[in-house]
Amino acid sequence: EQMAQHILLGRAAAIGPPFPQPVARAMLLIRLVNFLTGLDGVSSKLCCYLVDRLNDDFTPWIPSLGHGMAADTTANSHAFQTLIGAGSVFGPDGERQTARAALEQRGAAVLQLSDKEGIALINGVCAAPALAMHAFYQLDELLSLANLVAAVSLEGLAAPKDSLDAGLGKLSSEPGVGKIITAMRKHLNHSQVTAFKLQAPISYRVIPQVHGALFDALTLLRQKIENSLVDFSGNPVMLGENLLSVGLFHNQHLVNQVEQVALALAHLGALSERRLHRLMNNEFTGLPAQLASRPGLDAGLVVVHKASIDLAARLRQQAQPLSLFTAESSSGQEDYMSLAVPAILRLGDMAELVRAMLAYELLAGIIAVRMRPQKAGDSVVTLLDYYQASIASFDSDRSPGADVESILQGFDSETVKALLR
Repeated sequence: EQMAQHILLGRAAAIGPPFPQPVARAMLLIRLVNFLTGLDGVSSKLCCYLVDRLNDDFTPWIPSLGHGMAADTTANSHAFQTLIGAGSVFGPDGERQTARAALEQRGAAVLQLSDKEGIALINGVCAAPALAMHAFYQLDELLSLANLVAAVSLEGLAAPKDSLDAGLGKLSSEPGVGKIITAMRKHLNHSQVTAFKLQAPISYRVIPQVHGALFDALTLLRQKIENSLVDFSGNPVMLGENLLSVGLFHNQHLVNQVEQVALALAHLGALSERRLHRLMNNEFTGLPAQLASRPGLDAGLVVVHKASIDLAARLRQQAQPLSLFTAESSSGQEDYMSLAVPAILRLGDMAELVRAMLAYELLAGIIAVRMRPQKAGDSVVTLLDYYQASIASFDSDRSPGADVESILQGFDSETVKALLR
């Protein structure tokens, strides 16, 4: 009994801000699903206890920094030691509360563990798929936002729309290409903007391919997450009469797909920076250089592009395959780690960078579209109408930081979210 408790207590070494509450709740559910296979050798009492904690909103506080153990052991320790009254949970108002106090408030006794239940709780893959689910929903919405911003830039550049022809989707075996073309055409419906040049820059022609690659990477990520939710991942495993020491906890397939998503996301951001630069160039737009109202006197939006360059550099750095920095510990016993938790968490950091880059691009796109007399596509017009009050015209130079902040706030509005559906 002491060993079962010590296993939970001795590995909770993480620090820093917590995992989001939905992630922590998902971890409890995913572990429960594994237990219900019967392969982990735990009691029905433990399963029922997990059900009760899910139903009374008992949500562990799991710090996000310091997850260097094999599989999800550190995260699991923080999550499941709360069942024996150790560690912390989220209080009623989202504050940190001791697990023992939270159990007392619910009238629940601390869990009494049987022989194998301590090791069963710290083993298994549940933090990685829970975090990956959270990242998937975040990036799925971000991709829709990138499509909308790209549509504004297309109208701002007055780019020909050849690369969005409805027939092109049938020429590619990659599903994402057709999906992006369909989404972009919806945003540009009823556009009357005529092309300024016969051929658009490559950064505008390859939107379906670059955005589509992220769509396909996310589709595969979802598949790997769904596999993780149902695959048994404990160790050791009860297989018939045998107790086997195995490596089912090492979800390399999920981690590899996370790295693919990171690469695809970085390309999405890099393309945004390049489209923004083209909007500054009067040779491609036919508009004033740097979108300045008074070229020579005003600098225009050149500094907006320089800000995006900063974010693009950080984004490229974060796209490096973090999971390859695996190490060994425990005197060589644990000599290969997935680094799944830090690899997935960095997707959130990358998403924030891309979101900001899209805001910079959108500011230039709004100013460029305003300079054109022709009516833009339906979604573009709706978006410009929404930002009409918060983004004033650039009649002369001003500090654009506040405008970008307004755009970022607007991304969370119901008007913008409705355009992403």
